[in-house]
Amino acid sequence: MERLAMASSNQTVLCRYSYDPLDRLASSMPMGEAGIQRFYQKNRLATEIQGTLRRTVFQHDDLLLAQQRRVDGVVDSTLLATDQQRSVLQLVDKAGTEPIAYSPYGHHPAESGLTSLLGFNGERRDPVTGHYLLGNGYRAYNPVLMRFNSPDSLSPFDEGGLNAYGYVGGDPVGFGDETGHVKLSVIDSMSWSND
Repeated sequence: MERLAMASSNQTVLCRYSYDPLDRLASSMPMGEAGIQRFYQKNRLATEIQGTLRRTVFQHDDLLLAQQRRVDGVVDSTLLATDQQRSVLQLVDKAGTEPIAYSPYGHHPAESGLTSLLGFNGERRDPVTGHYLLGNGYRAYNPVLMRFNSPDSLSPFDEGGLNAYGYVGGDPVGFGDETGHVKLSVIDSMSWSND
């Protein structure tokens, strides 16, 4: 079911977005490119297919482990080093290592060539807009403006907070928001072991 189309200022459609019955982003069709299909496991992006390119993310619970890239039968694997918020900080493959850095709000310059499927807070960055589509496509978060592009349906009197466009109450280091609705404490989401 198509629900959204991204257009430029001269009304040229740049991308069309389609959602599945669970209201998750299922596919996108960037102008002049092959369509991108998304597949989820436990409400997290697991595989993305664009033409002959297939990228799969391997994870255990909330830990991102690796990414596999397959093109025309050729398979490349990359290990992912992440922080406690699931942000991919380093890629390790047979060619070596690639460090990745973000601003506190998740901005990563496009020209620096992020080759990981997932990035800031373990989220997929939209290739057309550069925004993170949190909640599996529910709301677009713009890391340059440090805010959402649309209001939170849970604001202002519910868990969304007073600022309907604000990202994690202005504290992206201490909180994350994978749903596009509610900020979650990084400390509370970490599992501590007494072993």
